[in-house]
Amino acid sequence: MLYTKYLNRILTLSIIFNFSLFPLLSRAQKNQQNQEPENSFIFSGQLRPRLEFRDGNFQPLAKGQDPAALISERIRFKMDYHYKDLLTVRLSPQTVGVWGQEAMVQGAENSGNKIAFFEAWSQLKLSPNWDVRLGRQVISLDDERMFGELDWAQGARAHDALSFFFHKNNYEVKSFFAYNQNYKTNYADNLNNPTGNLYNTNDAFPYKWMQTVWAGLPVSKTSKLTFLFTNLGLQNAIPQSPSGTYFSQTYGANLFHTGERWGVNISAYYQGGKNIANTNTSAYLLAANVSYKPDTKWNVGIGSDWLSGNDVGTPSSKNNVFNPYFQTGHKFYGSMDYFANGSSIKGAGLTDSYLKVNYNANEKLSLNVAIHQFTTPNDIRDVNREYNQNLGQETDLGFGYKVNKFVSMTGGYSFYLTNTSLRFLKGTVGGRNYQQWAWFSINVTPTFFKAKW
Repeated sequence: MLYTKYLNRILTLSIIFNFSLFPLLSRAQKNQQNQEPENSFIFSGQLRPRLEFRDGNFQPLAKGQDPAALISERIRFKMDYHYKDLLTVRLSPQTVGVWGQEAMVQGAENSGNKIAFFEAWSQLKLSPNWDVRLGRQVISLDDERMFGELDWAQGARAHDALSFFFHKNNYEVKSFFAYNQNYKTNYADNLNNPTGNLYNTNDAFPYKWMQTVWAGLPVSKTSKLTFLFTNLGLQNAIPQSPSGTYFSQTYGANLFHTGERWGVNISAYYQGGKNIANTNTSAYLLAANVSYKPDTKWNVGIGSDWLSGNDVGTPSSKNNVFNPYFQTGHKFYGSMDYFANGSSIKGAGLTDSYLKVNYNANEKLSLNVAIHQFTTPNDIRDVNREYNQNLGQETDLGFGYKVNKFVSMTGGYSFYLTNTSLRFLKGTVGGRNYQQWAWFSINVTPTFFKAKW
């Protein structure tokens, strides 16, 4: 396999690198025994294969439709270099593939899985309170309800951005700026094209412009308020039919309280401006949850999310669908990913009321269960029929087991009890009532090399 070949190459290079660097580091350390090391370097990796049995996740399967089974894998390396506290550089190449998808014998012109950079950024300290970061980077804010790494996806999510960080006395401000261009579709991959600024989202970022400001303010030792503003410039142009750039704004606030036994999260977001179809938008998201720890082993939580949407089957000149553009949806609205974004159910809104229970049996084993009741606050109509607002129930069972310092195993089983309303919204009217999904993953995260000099 291609990624196995690259893995062997990188491991070989790392061994050679380690042995060649060791005498230099030893000599440097001897010369600086009485000095604090100025440089540090860590080379680590991740190998994460995942087996999935898909018998109805993402959307209900129709009666008689065959399920799917596959093994996907992420292979990622991470190289972190620090010079004092003044400079940090991260390089993180990765490859993502499906077992058997790449030819057993690799050809000269490989069209299968390739290595790409998940992260590649440098961070410079401007002053004791200010840092700047430039390059491909993860943007993860709050509980990842709006900006998340999406680590569940084997490829995960990163942005090409310029970031500024301010921190002082537990107060934080983070700002992110991006301008994207896509020459593949509109300009035939000609990077030297002398004119044109059209952006196409095909196999690219969903936005052309992005400006985001986030602030975290401590309320007490156990509570924090955060605020978010993001402005996205959206354009999806093609040479024959160019379109304008439309701007969407999202405003949000969160309260997080983490006590010894009680935890409370409250979130509120409003979305305005225009969507990529140049439709005026007025949408919102409200969420609240409460958790309780009776002891060190158990954690029980209840909560509810409300995402606004449009009435289905009723024409409207305004868009009321809230779009959590970069959230980690797998974390919130059921592991079977029926509601990964705001448009996955014909633009209808969503309410999710849930109960979650986590049990830590010991330092190695953890078990969890989540029960979701999904509804929509909007009307659902077809030509000759009006549907119920109940969208069914999902139950997620999961476990985690830590084998040793570098190896862990996770897995789970989920089932969804669907109904006619959900099947209509998902476009599988003839689907079965009972849908299921199972998965198992091994996560290997070795540290190959560490050095200070």
